[in-house]
Amino acid sequence: MRPVRFVQIIMGESPPPDRKEFVARVGTFFVLVGIGLLAFFVLSESAKSPMLSYFCWGTVLLTFGFIFRAQLKKPTQASGRFSILKRLKPKPKEEKKK
Repeated sequence: MRPVRFVQIIMGESPPPDRKEFVARVGTFFVLVGIGLLAFFVLSESAKSPMLSYFCWGTVLLTFGFIFRAQLKKPTQASGRFSILKRLKPKPKEEKKK
């Protein structure tokens, strides 16, 4: 009996990993963990034994998460909303230079 070999079918090569995308993913992780810690703080507060460390770490992780996520700005295409209004709006007149 022959050994089974796994053959990878390549539909298209993936681009090399991007540092900014990785940092944004780490930021997403920090945001999710921060939300979880804040939820634990709210639960501990309702149990009458508040854990302030949950609140502090949750706030710190949320801050770093949003900072990391803000570094990756994906270009967006114009949605086409208000295109009729833009066409109807009068264009500013350029002043003549003398």
